[in-house]
Amino acid sequence: MNTSDSKSVDALTYGLSTICLGSSFAHRMRKMLEPTYNMASPVPFKRRPKNDYAKYTRKFSLGNGPTDWVAEYMISKESGKMLGTLVALAVEKMVNLEAFVWDMPTGVLSDIFMALASISEHSPDGESKLEKVWVRWHDNYEGTTSSTSSSPAPPHPATSANNNATAIGYLITGPGLPRARPALPYAETRVEFPTFCVLPPLKSLTVLDIDELAYLDEMAMVIERSKVRLQELRVGISQKAVNKDFAQPWDGPDLHQIDREARWPGESSIGDKRLGGVLGVLVGRVYDIRRKASSRSRGKAPLLSAPTTQSSNDASVDADDTETLPAQDTNEHVDVDAGQDAAPADEATEVGSEDQLVDQTTEEAVTYPEQGHGASVEDRPSDEQQNTLVGNEHSYASPRTPRKRLEGKLKLRTLELERVNLSIQVCIQAFDWTVLTNITILDCVQSEHLWKGLRRQFAPAPASRLGSHAANASKQPMEYHLCLKSIHTDTVSSALVSFLRDTLAPNSLEVLFLQDRRRVGPQPATVEQVFKGVIKKHRSSLQKVLLDSSDRKNGNVPADNSRWRNWVLSTDMLLYMTSGRMSNLRELAISLHYKDWHTFLQRLPNVPHLRSLNLQHVAEHIVGNFEPRELALQMVDIITLRPEIQLCYVGISTKCFEILESKPAEESGGSIASVTADHHSVMAHDSGVDDEDDEDDNAGTDEETASQMDEETSEEEDDDDDDTPASAVDADDTQSEVSAAQDSDDESLRDAVFGPSRPRLRLREILFYDDKVAIFKARHGRL
Repeated sequence: MNTSDSKSVDALTYGLSTICLGSSFAHRMRKMLEPTYNMASPVPFKRRPKNDYAKYTRKFSLGNGPTDWVAEYMISKESGKMLGTLVALAVEKMVNLEAFVWDMPTGVLSDIFMALASISEHSPDGESKLEKVWVRWHDNYEGTTSSTSSSPAPPHPATSANNNATAIGYLITGPGLPRARPALPYAETRVEFPTFCVLPPLKSLTVLDIDELAYLDEMAMVIERSKVRLQELRVGISQKAVNKDFAQPWDGPDLHQIDREARWPGESSIGDKRLGGVLGVLVGRVYDIRRKASSRSRGKAPLLSAPTTQSSNDASVDADDTETLPAQDTNEHVDVDAGQDAAPADEATEVGSEDQLVDQTTEEAVTYPEQGHGASVEDRPSDEQQNTLVGNEHSYASPRTPRKRLEGKLKLRTLELERVNLSIQVCIQAFDWTVLTNITILDCVQSEHLWKGLRRQFAPAPASRLGSHAANASKQPMEYHLCLKSIHTDTVSSALVSFLRDTLAPNSLEVLFLQDRRRVGPQPATVEQVFKGVIKKHRSSLQKVLLDSSDRKNGNVPADNSRWRNWVLSTDMLLYMTSGRMSNLRELAISLHYKDWHTFLQRLPNVPHLRSLNLQHVAEHIVGNFEPRELALQMVDIITLRPEIQLCYVGISTKCFEILESKPAEESGGSIASVTADHHSVMAHDSGVDDEDDEDDNAGTDEETASQMDEETSEEEDDDDDDTPASAVDADDTQSEVSAAQDSDDESLRDAVFGPSRPRLRLREILFYDDKVAIFKARHGRL
């Protein structure tokens, strides 16, 4: 291998090689260079232990990249297999590893998961410090679809046209019920095994672009193992898998969440149609959708349905809805579509009113009877005591042993879902919403019904019910059950606005990312409703706000380039948001009219704490294709006059800029000639400060230098207007004048340097810092 070939090996491979192989070569070379070393009769070296670099590693992360680069490391290729082997060898030695991130969609070898599981074996204290696992799966889609998981989403050909939708999912009976399938040999499976089932208890689990049911079955095992510790859960279904059977929530007498007798996913015989869909599988070892009606559970029924008994409270809320929101929020028929256009599940038949569907989330959760003969699979013994599952060593009790019903709730702090068809009962009953602080729902079917159900379930109540007088009932403080701090969704409806307005305490919401990207469905909420119902109520607590109604980009489907105009802020809204009332606002992403542009500039000093700004669109600009840099320079002018403004990152349309502060000239002692260098240059696609920027930092002020040079030029021109011929001027006088002019130039430049100077601001074009600025990352609308 020559020098040019060695440069083609990336730094990742070199780093993994160093961790895996150690530094024996360097030690051997040092010995050979010693004067006492005899080349004729070399003394054998003692075997030295490998280096301990790996034990200092706390986070291992592989990010995504261009498609052609990532394709080289697919696990189906030799280079991908070699990379996975190197990572497995290195991870096994990282005894202090806390976070493992594989965001490169190449696939992850089972060897890596087993290496993560074996960290505790190499740790001095015998415990694993692993807390976070983030995996983005590769595209496992095949042109020849499988007969077990490729059927389209509801309405399904195998089901009747009169199927109903329940709070659990799409009800199927008769010929639509799944048939038992034989176990698959390991050689015929399309996924790696084991993966998640061998991981230790985690605090954060993220699995994106899931396209196989086997991953969900194994995730259910690690979720059960981590149910006390788990705080963050992120789940995303692949775009090509949203129409598969396992991605739909089903309900029926012979359906089950998981197969408790299967020793590994290939042995599952219950089919791909699962009770509760994706979420039903994930919580299948923590929460049973079907629970027998016992005396204890019946005693809890009034508590679960308590919000529905407050007729006066609900009536007042609904009456308020009729004033500011569309009337559909009260008497609206519940179709399966829930306003979603992305999945074919929207075409299912209508099943009843909203009240009936939402009530099922509580009634069925308590008294749902055991249906059919298929309950035997759900009655199989639990493996709660077998938390150290490795391969086929997972043992099960006898099927005759009765299993305790699971009524657990995941006490998550963060729940993020992408392209997940929601089961309303699982969403409301399997997660403890009273401790949830961050929620992200992106491109999820049934999200409309989720907000309605949560609004009913967690309606606020008077703080003190005893001893209250009717006269003071309207002034009583309310007790709120939810503590949401952050919400991000790409489907904004009146139900969502009502949920945020009615269930959250005033000035408690900190992050509000709303993107309305659906094409069909119920009438979306207007920007006026969002402003009055959410922003004004939480004006003192909001720190990050994103409002965008741009169309979703779906591959080759043409986007609607005018939808963003629906959420352009009016003048009154802009005046309110820049009035200083939103004292904690740090990041803001909006669209505005050009007629309000100078108003926005004039009111920037009212929000000096704003650090990041993203103007997605500027409507009705006087120039059709305006230059974003010119608008950004106008902001720099305002910040120069009002240095207390902390604005640093500015995104306008498709370009992003960073506002930098140059050092004063007297601090740098740099050449004045560098003042004008690179003043208008744009370092596009640069994430760091380069050498030219460093030179520019040492420059003085352009304005002072330019004005002085203009004055001296005009004086020289006045002198040249004299009628004396140039030939009649004495040579000594000419030299003295030139010398005097040079002295004057030097004096003026020195005055510019040593006079009072202030830091100069400049603009640099950069990439959108998705890792630093939340509004930049959220603008993509994906996990």
